[in-house]
Amino acid sequence: MANLPKISIIIPTRNSEKILPICLNGIVNQNYPKAKFEIIIVDNESSDKTVGLAKSFGAKTFLVKGSPSRACAQRNLGAEKAKGDYLLFLDHDMEMSKNLLKNFAEKLSKTKDTPDVWYIPEKIIANSPFFTKIRNFERSFYNATIIDAVRIIKKEKFNLISERYDSILSSGPADWAMDIQLEKIGCKFDIIDEPLYHHEERFTYWQYITKKGDWTKGIDLYKAKWKKKDPNVYNKVIKKQFGIYYRLIGVFTENGKWRKLIPNFHLYIFVLLTKILMGFEYLVRRFSGIDEKLIEHKWN
Repeated sequence: MANLPKISIIIPTRNSEKILPICLNGIVNQNYPKAKFEIIIVDNESSDKTVGLAKSFGAKTFLVKGSPSRACAQRNLGAEKAKGDYLLFLDHDMEMSKNLLKNFAEKLSKTKDTPDVWYIPEKIIANSPFFTKIRNFERSFYNATIIDAVRIIKKEKFNLISERYDSILSSGPADWAMDIQLEKIGCKFDIIDEPLYHHEERFTYWQYITKKGDWTKGIDLYKAKWKKKDPNVYNKVIKKQFGIYYRLIGVFTENGKWRKLIPNFHLYIFVLLTKILMGFEYLVRRFSGIDEKLIEHKWN
């Protein structure tokens, strides 16, 4: 295929030595010319061998200082250093399927470069076969919805975003804020076919639930920011993202997806139970440790 796009793969790391080889092996083994992609690791002061490991895979490495989480600042610095036409943002525990970059280039060719940003389907690898089945069933309903997040962004479009990845938000809300900004400048969205494998084996069921609870402060800041900045976006997008109906029912039934729900209703019940526990965890943190005055001062 002629005129293959140059792709910059940007990965924030911090003490990622144990999980990073899976991510990097997935990149270097891509069915795609190595001259057409680069690996950019932006590290947040790792105390292990993360940086040396990254260099051994041929990655360009950069440093962001400061207490974690610095993932947004790391992504933004990686984008500044990138030489590619497209930016692909990975987490350190994500593994690319072998034909992912090839599939992206093929889709890009067929659409004549019209889409500016792209979702990538995710496959979850959890710490047990049953939890893996539940997580993949749940995640399959999220692709290219308002609770998904784009992973590939045309660099020229990314450079038009004034805030880039907003460093005051935790990574989940920062991803959603990026999608909102891209839509506001008129970007067109699409989704590729090949998946990312998200390695969550290190999390027990309860650790998975509490990990989502770690976004509590970022979620509150995200809501406050858009309520002040753009009430229309707040009412149209953010209320839906966190609405009980959409989270528990709407995303599973919209656009004919209910047909997949019916024969797998037992899995849906487990998803609902997990979401109820996560909601309880969020409420406990929300009303016990968030400084509302800080949030109000930041966005007023």
